[in-house]
Amino acid sequence: MDKIYIISFTEKGAELSLKLQNIYPDALLYSKYPAENIKMLEKDIKSFTADIFKESKAVIFISAIGIAVRAVAPLIVSKDKDAAVIVIDDTGTYVIPVLSGHIGGANEMALEIAEYINAEPVITTATDRNNKFAVDVWAEKNNLYIDDITMIKEVSSRLLRNEKVGFISDYEVNGTLPENVIADVQRECGIVIADNIDILPFPYTMQLIPKEYILGIGARKGAEYSHLKDLIERVLKENNIDKRKILSIASIDIKKDEKAINMLAEELNVPFITYSKDELANVQGDFTSSNFVKSITGVDNVCERAVKCFNDSKIIVKKICENGFTLSIGFIKWHGSF
Repeated sequence: MDKIYIISFTEKGAELSLKLQNIYPDALLYSKYPAENIKMLEKDIKSFTADIFKESKAVIFISAIGIAVRAVAPLIVSKDKDAAVIVIDDTGTYVIPVLSGHIGGANEMALEIAEYINAEPVITTATDRNNKFAVDVWAEKNNLYIDDITMIKEVSSRLLRNEKVGFISDYEVNGTLPENVIADVQRECGIVIADNIDILPFPYTMQLIPKEYILGIGARKGAEYSHLKDLIERVLKENNIDKRKILSIASIDIKKDEKAINMLAEELNVPFITYSKDELANVQGDFTSSNFVKSITGVDNVCERAVKCFNDSKIIVKKICENGFTLSIGFIKWHGSF
């Protein structure tokens, strides 16, 4: 879910992909014209895209737009789950976000790429073209879960018609409300930031749920995903935590490819952040230590330390061990800004 793929089909495209690696150093490059740092694109593009799409944060095609559309069309699920898809012509003249422009970040990446290679970004999203508040972009940047993505269109269409949209928050939100977004419950449509999804003050209510919890996870190599899922569901229920409020998963870097943890991150649609043993060892706090864990990982505790490493979050559930996994849960109180 965090990988960026850059795919090209011509020599010019391959050269451009190498240039893009300067701004995306961890990007994986594939081409029909392989070179140093570029792997050979051996499969047909539809099969290759199908293999990588789920694990991708973004797929950048240096090609005709038709190639990209045909490759990703069978893979599209929804705007809150699809990878960002961007197309660049091989002369580097135009940069076009094709899919997941807002939530997936394709528009923002397209602007970044265009500035770097001195190209023209072709942004077609209505709110961007008309300089209107994009609630889905704002929610993504402020770590808010959109409970019903169909409400994005409802809010955006009203703002595009210059109608007023209400805004209510149980949490601190700094800054000035965007144009036509007002702190008024007497509106037909409005945005609500609250824990309780039963709060529906508007006939058309867009619920935004703050993401405030971090799952610190340790794992025995090859431990079963079903056991991890059962553990997470039980502990969340016991602590009255809505899974939509999970912000991230954290662990040690030697577990970055652990299948069960990555599957959980994919299901919850949250990032999986890892830390080195030195980063974990240097964090301060009262942790449940284990000599066995230290002999394997180099640090006496993974799950609690990983939680604490994540922006110094408060540990609210101490280490739990079960079926090859350890779990701790951290909390960071949400606040946002315009």
